[in-house]
Amino acid sequence: MLLRSTLIKFFSCSLPGAIDAIPPRVPEPSIVLLIQKKSKPISISECNQIHAKLVVSRAISETHVANTLLSLYTKCNALDHADFLFDKMPRKNVVTWTSMITAYVHDGSFGRAMKMFKGLLETGDKPNKFTFSIAVRACTGLSSRELGQQIHGLMVQLGLESNEFAGSVLVDMYFKIGNDLDDACRVFDGLFTKDRVTWNVMISAVAQVGDSGRVSRLFSDMRVSDQLEPNDFTFTSLLRCCCLLREVEQIHALAVKFHAEDDVVVGSALVDFYGKCGDMASSWKVFDSMEEKDMFVWSSIISGHTRNGRGEEAIILFREMCRQGMRPDQHALSSTLKGCAENGDLNTAIQVHAQMIKSGCGRNCFVASVLLALYADSGNICEAENLFRKIDMKDIVAWNSMISGYAQMKEGSLSCIQMFQELCLTDLLKPDAGSLIAVLKSCQSKSDMVTGVQIHSVIVKSIQSLETPVGNALVHMYSECGTIDDAYKCFNDLAEKDETSWSSIVSCYQQNGYDLEALQLCKQMLANGVHFTSYSLPSCLAACSKVVAIDVGKQFHAFIIKCGFHRDVYVGSSIIDMYAKCGDHEESRKVFNEGQRSNEVTYNAMISGLALHGKALEAIEIFSEMEKMSLMPNHITFLALLSACSHAGYTEKSLYFFNLMHKKYRIRPESEHYSCLIDAYGRAGKLEEAYQFIKNDGSVLAWRSLLSACRIYANTKIAEKSATEIIELDANDHASYVILSNIYSGEGKWEEAMKLRQKMAEIGLKKYPASSRLIH
Repeated sequence: MLLRSTLIKFFSCSLPGAIDAIPPRVPEPSIVLLIQKKSKPISISECNQIHAKLVVSRAISETHVANTLLSLYTKCNALDHADFLFDKMPRKNVVTWTSMITAYVHDGSFGRAMKMFKGLLETGDKPNKFTFSIAVRACTGLSSRELGQQIHGLMVQLGLESNEFAGSVLVDMYFKIGNDLDDACRVFDGLFTKDRVTWNVMISAVAQVGDSGRVSRLFSDMRVSDQLEPNDFTFTSLLRCCCLLREVEQIHALAVKFHAEDDVVVGSALVDFYGKCGDMASSWKVFDSMEEKDMFVWSSIISGHTRNGRGEEAIILFREMCRQGMRPDQHALSSTLKGCAENGDLNTAIQVHAQMIKSGCGRNCFVASVLLALYADSGNICEAENLFRKIDMKDIVAWNSMISGYAQMKEGSLSCIQMFQELCLTDLLKPDAGSLIAVLKSCQSKSDMVTGVQIHSVIVKSIQSLETPVGNALVHMYSECGTIDDAYKCFNDLAEKDETSWSSIVSCYQQNGYDLEALQLCKQMLANGVHFTSYSLPSCLAACSKVVAIDVGKQFHAFIIKCGFHRDVYVGSSIIDMYAKCGDHEESRKVFNEGQRSNEVTYNAMISGLALHGKALEAIEIFSEMEKMSLMPNHITFLALLSACSHAGYTEKSLYFFNLMHKKYRIRPESEHYSCLIDAYGRAGKLEEAYQFIKNDGSVLAWRSLLSACRIYANTKIAEKSATEIIELDANDHASYVILSNIYSGEGKWEEAMKLRQKMAEIGLKKYPASSRLIH
């Protein structure tokens, strides 16, 4: 009675309400059992107090009492305390050992769990079905098929292999370790009875391999043979093997039939799979009908919108989720950031970044990699690197995003190489094909040739040059560096050439002025059974434009219409450009009128074609139509307009479009725009006004335009200023010396002209003779 009164006094203080559950004259050891059943979860300190009382009362020597206390410790995740109690127990039974094995498995300590199972076997006690089931789970956690088979053998010896409880974990083990569905089926078929858990495990295993026919048969047998109704786990397993929208709709109908559509797990899965099948209307309908919405269903609806190109709606849903007090998980955050990237919405991405930090995902690599790429693509490379340095466990995707970010920058070549070298020095990760492709993008001119060759040597040493994507990147790199022979050698060395390989080499020859050779490669490409794509066709059409091969261009046009590529905006604009540059203005206009005109690229091609033919008024008319359609012009649009106005002598219109560009559309004028404006004023003889404009730019191109105009109008004063500016910007520019010398000669200033010629000789400058390329 002393123990009872002591425990009553203790429990009335530390566990309110627990004492009411204890009936009069209950044997002392049963008190702990009642506390375990009736009380709320207790803390480690309370377990320690109970332990102390049981030690003082010597009730701890009772095995079933100690087992109860052991169970309390394991529920509190107090493995150290459980270990201490286990070691001190004088007598242990199979329940004791099973409790400890279970605790280790739940903690993820699968190796220690198996050592404990071995210890049980050494005592001579026989494991029961619960012990075996948890031991098999440990084998699954360790991915040890051999250990699992040994335990399976013990179960056969003890006659437990046909038990539904232990058998379900064997089915799960055989499938998860090596995807051995045959052994899993053999165990499943050998079970005497099958409960719903066993059926669900088998259905889930078959669904993961995508065998929809067998899944249907299993589901039917479950309903007919064992007369079991499906639950939420059954429906999510069935959905997992759906590939078509029709199949998802059928599972949805089954869920409605069994009144499971209101279940949050089933509803979340339906929202997710409807989104994956592209049916956002049905996904939204299920989402909207759910009374209870957990984090998974919010993540599913957000990712569904992002996956289907509806990034703006995904952002709105994310905001609504946050307003409802939901804490976003990594999936919701990454999907929302992808929506921001799709819309180019950096401001919202920064706000989502703040939510990442609040929700504890700021250092999560899965989420941070998406934000990292967004920062890098938007030019915020400093923010990208700050984020990159804070990621705890960087995976190869994060490294590649950072390398690619630096590669996109004009002045980021050195930083890109340094980042790549840093990756090479890490212990856990090594560069993959994505890393090599990203670092090759940093080589964009002849000055990067040495670096490109060094990267090529690294690729050869890593035996990744045989991979087609890496080989394609090498072809592109050598093309950008202007070394055609090396580009062709890399192309020729590729064991497998895909459409991208051929597109890259055709583009390489075309961009470097080898247009006839590019067209020859097009013939070889077809001869090798590789078809044209929307990536290769623009290069083919550009080559036709350069060599004025309009007949070949028409053949490409016919092929494009036949294959439906004319709907692609870039291919369509290339056709317009090809006809314009080949002099067939009417056909160019016809293609423009027949095509899809709601894109800036097509309009730019038409305006440029009209400008090329000196049809300034028509180009301006097309631009007005472009504005009416609310299409946003870019720097190419205004360059074509300024060029057209310049050649037509429309000085005032040139100034109008120049001002419209940077005042209304906030486009910063580049050297080419200034040059066209100067050229327009120079042609009109307004050299003083042109000189005032050029002060804002000061590029060599603009000063050359003004100097050429000075020669026409014999304006020595401004010519001298222009030539001086050109020489300061480019000391090796021979044209400025020659033009100014000719101006002096024209005015009879022979001495000044002679001095300029002598200066050219002193610094080693020569006038290069004009040349032309005759095309047969």
